Amino acid sequence: MPSRLKTPLSLLLVLLLFTLLSYQLLFNRLLSQAQQTALRHGAEFNLYIEQQLARFSLLNQSLAVRPELKQVLSAAAGSDQSALSQLLADFNLASGSASIYLMDHSGLVLASSNFAQEVSFLDYNFGFRPYFTETIRTGQSYIDYGLGWISKERGIYFSNLVQQQPSERYGVLTSKLNIDQLELAYQSIAGQSPWLFMLVDEENTVLASNNPAWRLSQLGEQSLTLPRHPGMLLPALAVKQQGSLWQLLQQPGQSQLPRTEYTVAQKAHQALPWQLVMLHPTRPLKIQALQYSISLALLLTLLLLTAQYWRNRRQQQLQRTQLYQKLEQAVAERTASLQQSNQQLQLEIRQRSEAEQELRQTQEQLLQAAKLATIGQLSASINHELNQPLTAMHSYLQNSQLLLARGQHTELAGNLDKLSQLLLRLNHIVQQFKGFSRKAANTPRVVTLQSLVHNALDLLQPLLRQQAVSISFEEQAAPNVKVDPLQLEQVLVNLLGNAVQACEGIPQCRLSIRLSVQEQQACLQIHDNGPGIQPHVMVHLFEPFFTTKQGSGLGLGLSISRQIVQSYDGSLQIANHPDGGAVVTLFLPLYRTE
Repeated sequence: MPSRLKTPLSLLLVLLLFTLLSYQLLFNRLLSQAQQTALRHGAEFNLYIEQQLARFSLLNQSLAVRPELKQVLSAAAGSDQSALSQLLADFNLASGSASIYLMDHSGLVLASSNFAQEVSFLDYNFGFRPYFTETIRTGQSYIDYGLGWISKERGIYFSNLVQQQPSERYGVLTSKLNIDQLELAYQSIAGQSPWLFMLVDEENTVLASNNPAWRLSQLGEQSLTLPRHPGMLLPALAVKQQGSLWQLLQQPGQSQLPRTEYTVAQKAHQALPWQLVMLHPTRPLKIQALQYSISLALLLTLLLLTAQYWRNRRQQQLQRTQLYQKLEQAVAERTASLQQSNQQLQLEIRQRSEAEQELRQTQEQLLQAAKLATIGQLSASINHELNQPLTAMHSYLQNSQLLLARGQHTELAGNLDKLSQLLLRLNHIVQQFKGFSRKAANTPRVVTLQSLVHNALDLLQPLLRQQAVSISFEEQAAPNVKVDPLQLEQVLVNLLGNAVQACEGIPQCRLSIRLSVQEQQACLQIHDNGPGIQPHVMVHLFEPFFTTKQGSGLGLGLSISRQIVQSYDGSLQIANHPDGGAVVTLFLPLYRTE
């Protein structure tokens, strides 16, 4: 047993050492490549900064010798401060600077490019700023940087002395370049590179960075207030430096921070006492090196396993032959079992299909029974509706016999016309109930819900007249729906009939019907002024064979009605109305032409 384990353990140790060695070599190479990329980006970015400094220095010098500035400083006749402010605004817009302003010998702003803006420098005194005091003291151009006292924006300040004669000093012209522009420029230089950068001054203050959390922070473990940024506490950005590797320990705004390691490349700036620090997280490099080393280890493992495979192939072939024989036997046994299961499944499917067919037939029979039950409930009113025309017809026939005997043919023709009208009325009543009692073919077609409501009301007209029911039909819309008309008419007859029966014993029975469109659905509401529905009845309304009509009704009307409505993706709801009585709400999907 120990001799068998010796070779696998040795191979495992070799693979482990190979993986560690290849990981370290690959990581060092990736670090070197990252350093070269950082130096290239840093050189390009430093060149861009120097170009911007030279450009704005030259622009400020050129603008400082304009006679308009000297006229305003000397308060000469015809000098116009607003005109000069407009001139500075035009130069500011053309050059892309943040602001340009002219100060007198005390630092008071006389003209400013932002004179027309909500925040203007006019009448502010910047005599305490280093870019003013140094320019007045030396008489030379001066470049400074810091946080704007009014704007609270980081910037680089370019100042030049404005003088009429070499021996006289009148004021200072200052242009400001927002550091935000440098951060945006870095994005175009670095593209999608994961490199981060920070511009650090001689006081270890981070002036600019493409990481917003690092801006105006202090490299170190303590927050500081510096003269260059009066009244502002610079949060600490704690790092641990180990050669070209930095470990971020604390970041502004986060008390606890996962310690992130960066590889760092630094380059000093020539014109300003700044240090450009380029940072790249080492985690992606470590992951990449680990992936490469694992891939190499897997490749080596694959080669070793392949050799082992060919070595054992003959023995495996013998084992496969034995396995195939066992498998064939198992397949044969399993096939016989599956055939038996398949036969049993087919039998169950056939029995289930027969049961579903019987269920459909039973549902159709129940549907027809519910129709006939409804007609039976209406039989008294139908009998009354038919008896009236028949009685009138009998009277007209007797009268017609007398008119015929007397030879009064003109009056006889009038009686025959009235008999014809009565026959048409009888035919209309019979056809209505004949169509209603016919079995539905379940062939949906597009109809207006309004027409189905009117048909149902026509069917119930005898009952409505007998019960002296008052109908209020509010038709806010005439929505189209795709249903089987006979099926839905049965639903409406059932709902309207229930509403009429709910008003039994009420002196003035009223039904309020409202047809509208709500939430892309056709909505029909039927509100009666009956006593409403008791809570213990409400929970059983849609249960089959549940009825409150003792001695009449099958208790299937609402159950079948809801099944019909749900088959068309609709819904049927019943509730008590706040003003009394019950309200039935029917929703059906709108049919829209494509």
